[in-house]
Amino acid sequence: MDKALRVQLATMGTEVRAAAIPDAGKQAALWCLGQLPPLYAKFRLTSESRYVDEIARLVQGVLKELADDTTPCPPARRLAASIPVRLQRLHEKFGLPGLNIKLPGASPRRVRTPM
Repeated sequence: MDKALRVQLATMGTEVRAAAIPDAGKQAALWCLGQLPPLYAKFRLTSESRYVDEIARLVQGVLKELADDTTPCPPARRLAASIPVRLQRLHEKFGLPGLNIKLPGASPRRVRTPM
């Protein structure tokens, strides 16, 4: 599992580096990805759900940076959409709990009703 996980995270890191997003967002997303390997290792050793919760929080941070509304970049949004799917497949392959990650998107619009 360690090698497959490292390869998958390294690939995601390369894709984030290539994304057309602001440098600050890139650095934040890369930092989040860099925190994942030790968390996966800790979870594997202890099976404590707090590590899965932290993994999900960090992945959510990566997605937020890639799908930032201030810099519309369709390839970055596609990457953001693919990351949860790829991680979920990895989790299923190794029998890890699901991440329950939501893609950041536009806030739902409120419909105003006339009074």
